[in-house]
Amino acid sequence: MSKKIVILNGSPRKNGNTSTLVKAFTEGAESASNTVTEFFLDSMNIHGCKGCFGGHSSKECPCVQKDDMNKIYPVVFSLF
Repeated sequence: MSKKIVILNGSPRKNGNTSTLVKAFTEGAESASNTVTEFFLDSMNIHGCKGCFGGHSSKECPCVQKDDMNKIYPVVFSLF
């Protein structure tokens, strides 16, 4: 049974050791018929949580902030 895998790469170096490990993992996972989606967080515009309790904690509106997390939410929610 194939799996959907999401990788949140937090390294500041696009070609560093973490990316090398992620690449090796991805190749292995995909060769086993899994789907891998990687997000390179250093190049994304993501704000920290403000603790405003304004998000509805739903797939449609998980947070009131409009940043690049809106690209990640749909992929993560598709896992469930």
